[in-house]
Amino acid sequence: MSFSATQPFDLPRLPPLLQFDTPALQKAVLTARVELAELNGYAHAIPNPLLLMSPWVIREAVASSEIENINTTILRALQNQLLPEERRSLPDKEVLRYRDALIWGFENMAGIPLSGRLIQGMHRQLMANDQGFRRTQNFIQNSISGEVIYTPPPPQAIPDLIANLENFIHDGASGIDPLIKAALTHYQFEAIHPFNDGNGRTGRMLIVLQLIHDSILRLPILYVSGFIIRNKPDYYKLLRGVSEYGDWEAFALFMLEGFHRQAKATKQTLFAVMEFREVFRTSFRKNLPAFYDADLVDALFSQPIVTATKVAEQINLHRTTASRYLQQMTQAGLLRSQKEGKNLFYINHRLLAIMSGL
Repeated sequence: MSFSATQPFDLPRLPPLLQFDTPALQKAVLTARVELAELNGYAHAIPNPLLLMSPWVIREAVASSEIENINTTILRALQNQLLPEERRSLPDKEVLRYRDALIWGFENMAGIPLSGRLIQGMHRQLMANDQGFRRTQNFIQNSISGEVIYTPPPPQAIPDLIANLENFIHDGASGIDPLIKAALTHYQFEAIHPFNDGNGRTGRMLIVLQLIHDSILRLPILYVSGFIIRNKPDYYKLLRGVSEYGDWEAFALFMLEGFHRQAKATKQTLFAVMEFREVFRTSFRKNLPAFYDADLVDALFSQPIVTATKVAEQINLHRTTASRYLQQMTQAGLLRSQKEGKNLFYINHRLLAIMSGL
Protein backbone atom coordinates (compact mmCIF):
# COMPACT_ATOMS: atom_id res chain seq x y z
CA MET A 1 0.00 0.00 0.00
CA SER A 2 1.67 3.22 -1.20
CA PHE A 3 0.84 6.28 0.88
CA SER A 4 1.74 9.96 0.69
CA ALA A 5 -0.19 12.43 2.83
CA THR A 6 -0.06 15.09 0.11
CA GLN A 7 -1.07 12.90 -2.85
CA PRO A 8 -4.56 11.48 -3.57
CA PHE A 9 -4.61 8.06 -1.95
CA ASP A 10 -4.90 5.07 -4.27
CA LEU A 11 -7.15 3.31 -1.80
CA PRO A 12 -7.15 -0.52 -2.07
CA ARG A 13 -10.56 -2.17 -2.40
CA LEU A 14 -12.17 -4.32 0.25
CA PRO A 15 -11.66 -6.92 1.60
CA PRO A 16 -8.11 -6.30 2.78
CA LEU A 17 -5.39 -8.91 3.03
CA LEU A 18 -5.92 -9.79 6.66
CA GLN A 19 -6.05 -12.96 8.72
CA PHE A 20 -9.52 -12.62 10.24
CA ASP A 21 -9.18 -15.62 12.56
CA THR A 22 -6.14 -14.68 14.64
CA PRO A 23 -6.47 -15.52 18.36
CA ALA A 24 -6.50 -11.82 19.27
CA LEU A 25 -9.34 -11.01 16.86
CA GLN A 26 -11.34 -14.10 17.81
CA LYS A 27 -11.10 -13.25 21.51
CA ALA A 28 -12.05 -9.60 20.92
CA VAL A 29 -15.03 -10.59 18.75
CA LEU A 30 -16.34 -13.04 21.35
CA THR A 31 -16.01 -10.52 24.19
CA ALA A 32 -17.81 -7.80 22.21
CA ARG A 33 -20.54 -10.14 20.99
CA VAL A 34 -21.46 -11.20 24.54
CA GLU A 35 -22.05 -7.60 25.63
CA LEU A 36 -23.85 -6.61 22.42
CA ALA A 37 -26.16 -9.64 22.65
CA GLU A 38 -27.06 -8.76 26.23
CA LEU A 39 -27.67 -5.12 25.30
CA ASN A 40 -29.81 -6.09 22.33
CA GLY A 41 -31.84 -8.61 24.30
CA TYR A 42 -32.42 -6.33 27.27
CA ALA A 43 -33.41 -3.36 25.10
CA HIS A 44 -36.23 -5.43 23.61
CA ALA A 45 -37.32 -6.98 26.88
CA ILE A 46 -38.34 -3.60 28.28
CA PRO A 47 -41.72 -2.00 27.58
CA ASN A 48 -41.82 0.59 24.80
CA PRO A 49 -38.11 0.44 23.85
CA LEU A 50 -38.66 3.05 21.14
CA LEU A 51 -39.32 5.59 23.90
CA LEU A 52 -35.62 5.51 24.70
CA MET A 53 -34.44 6.07 21.16
CA SER A 54 -34.75 9.86 20.87
CA PRO A 55 -32.79 10.84 24.02
CA TRP A 56 -30.27 8.07 23.34
CA VAL A 57 -29.63 9.29 19.81
CA ILE A 58 -29.26 12.85 21.15
CA ARG A 59 -26.55 11.57 23.49
CA GLU A 60 -24.69 9.97 20.59
CA ALA A 61 -25.22 13.07 18.44
CA VAL A 62 -23.65 15.32 21.06
CA ALA A 63 -20.62 13.02 21.41
CA SER A 64 -20.14 12.48 17.68
CA SER A 65 -20.34 16.22 17.04
CA GLU A 66 -17.83 16.88 19.84
CA ILE A 67 -15.26 14.81 17.93
CA GLU A 68 -15.59 17.42 15.16
CA ASN A 69 -15.22 20.28 17.68
CA ILE A 70 -18.94 21.07 17.61
CA ASN A 71 -19.57 21.56 21.30
CA THR A 72 -22.83 21.63 23.20
CA THR A 73 -24.51 19.57 25.93
CA ILE A 74 -27.38 17.11 26.07
CA LEU A 75 -29.31 19.70 28.11
CA ARG A 76 -28.86 22.44 25.50
CA ALA A 77 -29.64 20.14 22.59
CA LEU A 78 -32.84 18.89 24.22
CA GLN A 79 -33.91 22.46 24.96
CA ASN A 80 -33.15 23.61 21.44
CA GLN A 81 -35.19 20.84 19.86
CA LEU A 82 -38.25 22.56 21.33
CA LEU A 83 -37.40 25.84 19.60
CA PRO A 84 -38.00 26.82 15.96
CA GLU A 85 -35.02 26.13 13.67
CA GLU A 86 -34.19 29.81 13.29
CA ARG A 87 -33.83 30.25 17.08
CA ARG A 88 -31.48 27.34 17.64
CA SER A 89 -27.78 27.91 18.25
CA LEU A 90 -25.48 26.66 15.49
CA PRO A 91 -23.94 23.76 17.52
CA ASP A 92 -27.40 22.59 18.55
CA LYS A 93 -28.64 22.76 14.96
CA GLU A 94 -25.73 20.48 14.01
CA VAL A 95 -26.49 18.02 16.81
CA LEU A 96 -30.21 17.89 16.07
CA ARG A 97 -29.53 17.35 12.38
CA TYR A 98 -27.29 14.43 13.35
CA ARG A 99 -30.18 13.04 15.42
CA ASP A 100 -32.56 13.47 12.50
CA ALA A 101 -30.07 11.91 10.06
CA LEU A 102 -29.49 8.79 12.17
CA ILE A 103 -33.19 8.27 12.80
CA TRP A 104 -33.89 8.85 9.09
CA GLY A 105 -31.31 6.22 8.19
CA PHE A 106 -32.70 3.74 10.72
CA GLU A 107 -36.30 4.23 9.60
CA ASN A 108 -35.45 3.98 5.89
CA MET A 109 -33.36 0.81 6.12
CA ALA A 110 -36.50 -1.24 5.55
CA GLY A 111 -36.91 0.22 2.05
CA ILE A 112 -33.39 1.30 1.08
CA PRO A 113 -30.44 -1.09 1.34
CA LEU A 114 -27.38 -0.03 3.31
CA SER A 115 -25.79 1.65 0.32
CA GLY A 116 -24.52 4.85 -1.23
CA ARG A 117 -28.13 5.93 -1.65
CA LEU A 118 -28.88 5.55 2.07
CA ILE A 119 -25.56 7.18 3.02
CA GLN A 120 -26.30 10.17 0.80
CA GLY A 121 -29.79 10.42 2.27
CA MET A 122 -28.40 10.58 5.81
CA HIS A 123 -25.78 13.11 4.73
CA ARG A 124 -28.51 15.26 3.18
CA GLN A 125 -30.31 15.32 6.53
CA LEU A 126 -27.09 16.02 8.41
CA MET A 127 -25.86 18.89 6.27
CA ALA A 128 -29.25 20.28 5.20
CA ASN A 129 -28.14 20.31 1.56
CA ASP A 130 -28.20 18.04 -1.47
CA GLN A 131 -24.63 18.32 -2.70
CA GLY A 132 -24.04 14.57 -2.78
CA PHE A 133 -20.59 13.08 -3.22
CA ARG A 134 -17.80 15.59 -3.73
CA ARG A 135 -16.77 16.62 -7.22
CA THR A 136 -13.44 18.21 -6.31
CA GLN A 137 -10.25 17.05 -4.63
CA ASN A 138 -9.97 17.89 -0.95
CA PHE A 139 -7.56 17.13 1.88
CA ILE A 140 -7.36 17.02 5.66
CA GLN A 141 -5.09 19.41 7.53
CA ASN A 142 -3.77 19.55 11.07
CA SER A 143 -5.94 22.26 12.63
CA ILE A 144 -2.96 23.79 14.48
CA SER A 145 0.00 23.50 12.11
CA GLY A 146 -1.88 23.51 8.81
CA GLU A 147 0.10 20.46 7.67
CA VAL A 148 -1.71 18.22 5.19
CA ILE A 149 -2.14 14.89 6.96
CA TYR A 150 -4.33 13.03 4.44
CA THR A 151 -5.42 13.44 0.83
CA PRO A 152 -8.33 11.16 -0.04
CA PRO A 153 -8.90 9.49 -3.41
CA PRO A 154 -9.82 11.76 -6.33
CA PRO A 155 -13.53 12.43 -6.91
CA GLN A 156 -13.69 10.29 -10.06
CA ALA A 157 -12.74 7.24 -7.96
CA ILE A 158 -15.62 7.67 -5.49
CA PRO A 159 -18.40 5.81 -7.41
CA ASP A 160 -16.26 2.69 -7.81
CA LEU A 161 -15.06 2.82 -4.20
CA ILE A 162 -18.61 3.22 -2.86
CA ALA A 163 -19.80 0.32 -5.05
CA ASN A 164 -17.00 -1.82 -3.63
CA LEU A 165 -18.01 -0.75 -0.10
CA GLU A 166 -21.62 -1.75 -0.78
CA ASN A 167 -20.58 -5.16 -2.13
CA PHE A 168 -18.40 -5.76 0.92
CA ILE A 169 -21.22 -4.86 3.34
CA HIS A 170 -23.69 -7.19 1.60
CA ASP A 171 -21.32 -10.09 0.93
CA GLY A 172 -22.76 -12.73 3.21
CA ALA A 173 -20.34 -15.38 1.96
CA SER A 174 -17.14 -13.58 2.98
CA GLY A 175 -16.87 -15.43 6.28
CA ILE A 176 -15.83 -12.23 8.04
CA ASP A 177 -17.53 -11.64 11.39
CA PRO A 178 -20.00 -8.72 11.18
CA LEU A 179 -18.20 -6.84 13.96
CA ILE A 180 -14.91 -6.96 12.08
CA LYS A 181 -16.77 -6.00 8.89
CA ALA A 182 -18.19 -2.94 10.65
CA ALA A 183 -14.71 -1.88 11.72
CA LEU A 184 -13.25 -2.38 8.23
CA THR A 185 -16.18 -0.56 6.62
CA HIS A 186 -15.69 2.36 8.98
CA TYR A 187 -12.05 2.78 8.03
CA GLN A 188 -12.83 2.45 4.32
CA PHE A 189 -15.60 5.03 4.41
CA GLU A 190 -13.42 7.53 6.26
CA ALA A 191 -10.58 6.88 3.80
CA ILE A 192 -12.87 7.41 0.79
CA HIS A 193 -13.95 10.70 2.41
CA PRO A 194 -16.75 11.00 -0.16
CA PHE A 195 -18.23 14.32 1.00
CA ASN A 196 -16.85 17.81 1.27
CA ASP A 197 -17.92 17.90 4.93
CA GLY A 198 -19.63 15.66 7.47
CA ASN A 199 -17.64 12.49 6.66
CA GLY A 200 -16.73 11.68 10.26
CA ARG A 201 -20.26 12.01 11.58
CA THR A 202 -21.77 10.11 8.65
CA GLY A 203 -19.19 7.36 9.11
CA ARG A 204 -20.06 6.96 12.79
CA MET A 205 -23.76 6.66 11.94
CA LEU A 206 -22.84 3.98 9.44
CA ILE A 207 -21.23 1.87 12.20
CA VAL A 208 -24.47 1.56 14.14
CA LEU A 209 -26.64 1.02 11.07
CA GLN A 210 -24.33 -1.73 9.86
CA LEU A 211 -24.66 -3.52 13.21
CA ILE A 212 -28.45 -3.27 12.79
CA HIS A 213 -28.20 -4.48 9.18
CA ASP A 214 -26.27 -7.55 10.38
CA SER A 215 -28.80 -8.24 13.18
CA ILE A 216 -26.31 -7.51 15.97
CA LEU A 217 -28.59 -4.71 17.20
CA ARG A 218 -32.22 -3.85 16.56
CA LEU A 219 -32.17 -0.21 17.67
CA PRO A 220 -29.53 2.54 17.23
CA ILE A 221 -28.70 2.79 20.92
CA LEU A 222 -24.98 1.96 20.95
CA TYR A 223 -23.00 5.00 22.16
CA VAL A 224 -19.93 4.44 19.91
CA SER A 225 -18.67 8.03 19.88
CA GLY A 226 -18.13 8.07 23.65
CA PHE A 227 -15.31 5.53 23.26
CA ILE A 228 -13.77 7.44 20.36
CA ILE A 229 -13.77 10.72 22.33
CA ARG A 230 -11.98 9.11 25.25
CA ASN A 231 -9.40 7.58 22.90
CA LYS A 232 -9.28 10.22 20.17
CA PRO A 233 -5.48 10.30 19.64
CA ASP A 234 -5.34 6.49 19.35
CA TYR A 235 -8.31 6.48 16.99
CA TYR A 236 -6.65 8.86 14.51
CA LYS A 237 -3.27 7.18 14.92
CA LEU A 238 -4.75 3.78 14.09
CA LEU A 239 -6.69 5.13 11.11
CA ARG A 240 -3.40 6.52 9.83
CA GLY A 241 -1.73 3.17 10.53
CA VAL A 242 -4.09 1.41 8.13
CA SER A 243 -3.46 3.98 5.39
CA GLU A 244 0.30 4.12 5.85
CA TYR A 245 1.25 0.58 6.89
CA GLY A 246 -1.81 -1.57 6.20
CA ASP A 247 -2.16 -2.29 9.93
CA TRP A 248 -5.77 -3.44 9.77
CA GLU A 249 -5.62 -5.73 12.78
CA ALA A 250 -4.66 -2.99 15.25
CA PHE A 251 -7.55 -0.81 14.05
CA ALA A 252 -10.02 -3.71 14.11
CA LEU A 253 -8.97 -4.61 17.67
CA PHE A 254 -9.44 -0.98 18.73
CA MET A 255 -12.97 -0.86 17.31
CA LEU A 256 -13.87 -4.24 18.81
CA GLU A 257 -12.74 -2.97 22.20
CA GLY A 258 -14.94 0.07 21.61
CA PHE A 259 -17.97 -2.10 20.78
CA HIS A 260 -17.37 -4.15 23.92
CA ARG A 261 -16.89 -1.22 26.30
CA GLN A 262 -19.71 0.87 24.91
CA ALA A 263 -22.18 -2.02 24.83
CA LYS A 264 -21.40 -2.68 28.49
CA ALA A 265 -21.67 0.99 29.44
CA THR A 266 -24.86 1.43 27.41
CA LYS A 267 -26.41 -1.61 29.07
CA GLN A 268 -25.58 -0.26 32.54
CA THR A 269 -27.09 3.10 31.66
CA LEU A 270 -30.16 1.37 30.26
CA PHE A 271 -30.56 -0.54 33.53
CA ALA A 272 -30.32 2.72 35.45
CA VAL A 273 -32.88 4.43 33.19
CA MET A 274 -35.42 1.64 33.55
CA GLU A 275 -34.92 1.39 37.31
CA PHE A 276 -35.43 5.13 37.62
CA ARG A 277 -38.52 4.94 35.40
CA GLU A 278 -40.15 2.62 37.94
CA VAL A 279 -39.09 4.90 40.82
CA PHE A 280 -40.51 7.89 38.94
CA ARG A 281 -43.81 6.13 38.20
CA THR A 282 -44.18 5.01 41.81
CA SER A 283 -43.41 8.46 43.18
CA PHE A 284 -45.76 10.12 40.70
CA ARG A 285 -48.63 7.78 41.58
CA LYS A 286 -47.99 8.16 45.32
CA ASN A 287 -47.54 11.92 45.52
CA LEU A 288 -49.94 13.08 42.80
CA PRO A 289 -52.55 10.32 42.46
CA ALA A 290 -55.27 12.67 41.22
CA PHE A 291 -53.67 13.11 37.83
CA TYR A 292 -51.28 10.20 37.46
CA ASP A 293 -51.03 9.46 33.72
CA ALA A 294 -48.88 6.69 32.18
CA ASP A 295 -48.81 8.62 28.89
CA LEU A 296 -47.33 11.61 30.70
CA VAL A 297 -44.60 9.39 32.17
CA ASP A 298 -43.80 8.10 28.67
CA ALA A 299 -43.67 11.66 27.36
CA LEU A 300 -41.20 12.71 30.06
CA PHE A 301 -38.92 9.74 29.30
CA SER A 302 -39.00 10.10 25.51
CA GLN A 303 -38.32 13.84 25.87
CA PRO A 304 -36.55 14.60 29.16
CA ILE A 305 -37.07 18.35 28.62
CA VAL A 306 -40.53 19.60 27.70
CA THR A 307 -42.75 22.66 27.67
CA ALA A 308 -46.39 22.72 28.64
CA THR A 309 -47.32 23.26 24.99
CA LYS A 310 -45.33 20.23 23.89
CA VAL A 311 -46.86 17.98 26.54
CA ALA A 312 -50.35 19.21 25.67
CA GLU A 313 -49.77 18.29 22.02
CA GLN A 314 -48.18 14.95 22.82
CA ILE A 315 -50.81 13.52 25.17
CA ASN A 316 -53.86 15.50 24.03
CA LEU A 317 -54.35 17.82 27.01
CA HIS A 318 -55.36 21.45 27.16
CA ARG A 319 -52.25 23.58 27.57
CA THR A 320 -53.51 25.04 30.87
CA THR A 321 -54.06 21.54 32.25
CA ALA A 322 -50.63 20.40 31.09
CA SER A 323 -49.04 23.47 32.70
CA ARG A 324 -50.79 22.76 36.00
CA TYR A 325 -49.65 19.14 35.98
CA LEU A 326 -46.05 20.07 35.25
CA GLN A 327 -46.02 22.74 37.96
CA GLN A 328 -47.31 20.28 40.55
CA MET A 329 -44.76 17.68 39.48
CA THR A 330 -42.07 20.33 39.94
CA GLN A 331 -43.33 21.15 43.42
CA ALA A 332 -43.26 17.42 44.23
CA GLY A 333 -39.60 17.23 43.16
CA LEU A 334 -40.24 15.02 40.14
CA LEU A 335 -39.16 17.74 37.71
CA ARG A 336 -37.21 20.98 37.74
CA SER A 337 -38.22 24.12 35.89
CA GLN A 338 -35.90 26.48 34.06
CA LYS A 339 -36.75 29.81 32.46
CA GLU A 340 -34.92 30.66 29.22
CA GLY A 341 -36.14 33.92 27.71
CA LYS A 342 -39.85 33.49 27.05
CA ASN A 343 -39.67 29.71 27.41
CA LEU A 344 -40.35 27.75 30.59
CA PHE A 345 -38.76 24.32 30.36
CA TYR A 346 -39.59 21.39 32.63
CA ILE A 347 -36.66 19.01 33.08
CA ASN A 348 -36.65 15.36 34.08
CA HIS A 349 -33.36 16.16 35.82
CA ARG A 350 -32.58 12.75 37.27
CA LEU A 351 -33.08 11.05 33.91
CA LEU A 352 -30.90 13.68 32.29
CA ALA A 353 -28.15 13.05 34.85
CA ILE A 354 -28.26 9.31 34.07
CA MET A 355 -28.18 9.92 30.30
CA SER A 356 -25.30 12.36 30.69
CA GLY A 357 -23.31 9.83 32.72
CA LEU A 358 -23.31 12.04 35.82
